[in-house]
Amino acid sequence: MTTTDPSALIDPYRPTPARLHNAILGGKDHYTPDQALAATLATNKITLAITESRRFALRAVEYLIDHHGVSQFVELGCGYPHTPNIHDIAGHRSGTTRILYIDSDPVVAAYGRALLAGPNRFFTDTDITDTATVLGDISAVMDTARPIAVCVSGTAELIIDAPAVFAALTDRLSVGTWIVFTHITDEVYGHQIHSAAQALRAAGIAYHPRGREEITAMLTGYRLVTPGLVAPHQWPPISVSGDEVRALFATPEHRTAWDLSAYAAVGRL
Repeated sequence: MTTTDPSALIDPYRPTPARLHNAILGGKDHYTPDQALAATLATNKITLAITESRRFALRAVEYLIDHHGVSQFVELGCGYPHTPNIHDIAGHRSGTTRILYIDSDPVVAAYGRALLAGPNRFFTDTDITDTATVLGDISAVMDTARPIAVCVSGTAELIIDAPAVFAALTDRLSVGTWIVFTHITDEVYGHQIHSAAQALRAAGIAYHPRGREEITAMLTGYRLVTPGLVAPHQWPPISVSGDEVRALFATPEHRTAWDLSAYAAVGRL
């Protein structure tokens, strides 16, 4: 996504955050080193937390469309296109939704421009830590007089100064902006999460799990939708439509009440 050394972004011999995330989610846009690292993490609790965080984010998008009429979404650190994308979810609900995908990985940008192109869909190759440019990108393609939802899932953990970056972004977003947010935590299955973070760092991917207190502070200013900050699978599921979307949530384990090493929330400024 945004924090790997740029010289490594197109190196097929080193894993990158975007390709690794794609491999964990079962995508096809990754190389052998990414597959190998994903396999190393397969039995680690972090893999389940990442997968359920993505499922939550898609449910949250659907919720905002159905229950709050949100029709503009921004995904920060979107990574490789992986069906269903946000526009796939939105397409089942409304034909007028506008989507802005943002990622600074140049290979992701090439894929994004080719595969995410379409009516009311946009892509910019901006580093999400450059909040001024991010806000400019949003203003350029979105109607800032109407509600916008910003999705930050699988991204903040990759940024060492994420709390400061997030605070700077929040300070300049318009009142009424929604946030869809997830973050891996080391407060649940801490030993496994620390082990996974160490493996990621050894592979050249900076990774920063955070505790509930720090994550809560990052969401200061947002009024969280009930049930607040919870594990991704505990956020109320919303009915879905379309065979492809329905299949994403139909797995038996999704209905199981286990603990997860992640927090998730939807809120509004």
